[in-house]
Amino acid sequence: MKIFLLEDDETLAFGIKTYLTNNGYEVIVSPSLEEAKKVFDYNFNLIILDVNLPDGTGFDFLKIFNIESTPILFLTVNNSEEDIVKGLNVSDGYITKPFKLPILKAKIESILRRVDRKDEKLNYKGLVLDEKNYRCLIDGENINLTLKEYEVLRLLLKNRGNTLTREKILEIVWDNKGDFVDDNTLSATVKRLRKKLESYDYVIETVRGIGYRFVRD
Repeated sequence: MKIFLLEDDETLAFGIKTYLTNNGYEVIVSPSLEEAKKVFDYNFNLIILDVNLPDGTGFDFLKIFNIESTPILFLTVNNSEEDIVKGLNVSDGYITKPFKLPILKAKIESILRRVDRKDEKLNYKGLVLDEKNYRCLIDGENINLTLKEYEVLRLLLKNRGNTLTREKILEIVWDNKGDFVDDNTLSATVKRLRKKLESYDYVIETVRGIGYRFVRD
């Protein structure tokens, strides 16, 4: 399980990372929103956000990255009713500082269990990605995709409306698995995807000089 931790307190961040790593989690830490922009990708199982940061808030992080499906846990020193309601409206839970690390671990496990019990499907206007079986269906019709085509479509669909850079897509779908990839691999994969989706009004837009964006006509 891969966890992204946005926390500016170095001592606390070190303690959380060490404890969770010793319990089998992979933890990537960022101390600020600016740093998060450099290291965050959409390939995490859980995101832990400090509310108060040196250059913004955990709520700003959600706006910047437009997080929709990844579970969120807030860390906060605030315990007012307003803060609690605001956090719960956009997350899966919160923990008030100070807290004990076993309590944090139990909270994480509870959230991940709830996520695992959900139907593992991505749905968008007739397009369904069955994440258990790596199947793509449009209006109930099976669309035959290769694994890489499926992974690219899944990434774009999860971030629909947002532009993902070519570098970020290559990093997530290919590079982090150690696969060989040349400059034309992504272009060829997107070309095949477009051909398979073109009759269904789904569009993968090219944002010239940047990357791709998933939309629907």
